[in-house]
Amino acid sequence: MTKTTMIVATAQAAGSANIDDNIAKVERLAGEAAACGAELVVFPEAMMFDYTATAEQMAEAAQSHGDIFEKAMLRIAKEKGIALVVGAYAAGKTKLAKNMMLAIDANGEWLGQYQKLHLYDAFLYQESSKNEPAPLQPDFGELVSFTLGGFKFGLLNCYDIRFPEISRLLAEQGADALLVASGWVAGPLKEFHWETLLKARAIENTCYVVGSCQPAPLSVGLSMAIDPNGVAVSVVPAGEGLAIATLDHARIKTVRDILPCLEHRRYRICQPVGV
Repeated sequence: MTKTTMIVATAQAAGSANIDDNIAKVERLAGEAAACGAELVVFPEAMMFDYTATAEQMAEAAQSHGDIFEKAMLRIAKEKGIALVVGAYAAGKTKLAKNMMLAIDANGEWLGQYQKLHLYDAFLYQESSKNEPAPLQPDFGELVSFTLGGFKFGLLNCYDIRFPEISRLLAEQGADALLVASGWVAGPLKEFHWETLLKARAIENTCYVVGSCQPAPLSVGLSMAIDPNGVAVSVVPAGEGLAIATLDHARIKTVRDILPCLEHRRYRICQPVGV
């Protein structure tokens, strides 16, 4: 019998400069999510290390602890019996670190690794001074999706959700849900932007969106799961915690039957010449 539903969790927690503490947070929250019946838990961007650190500190953490963090995530997924998506840093090809999303299944095996495509050079912040941008590849090979529990998931990192074309491309590749890891920096109206953009990506692609964000005061929090019609079905309102939601293929079909906007598109997205 084909599986038609899946319980997922989105975790809200802050990544600090203490990598051991960050690993312990992931382990504890992953265990709590698994105890709630979740098969997948999504953690924020930069869960491995403090995103406010200097470029030098971030590069050093990636070089010295990136492999250690990855091995810890593989272990936790296997021991807790739950798939993980978690924000990390890895050593780059230059003096800067790479901002990564790691996806691991419940057996502790890799599902994928996504390097952040759009760096947050906005609102007086300059992420490109700290992290390497992902290079474009032929046929959108820079995008990452995976299948788990009968659902296809596409990965997005924070600022990516301000660019609807990346979400649309993942939907074109068959994504039933978009998983967003974020350290959405706090500021005037920023929580409004976060919630609105998550809901817009769900509505326009008629898919689930699961957004995990670091909490206040540095980020806006409001980690949430949103259904294909833009309804937030589970939210972490403040502090550290989990939002639990059930993905349902029947719900996706119902929304797409009454709102077939993916079928009605008359334009397609193309890559720049000379990728």
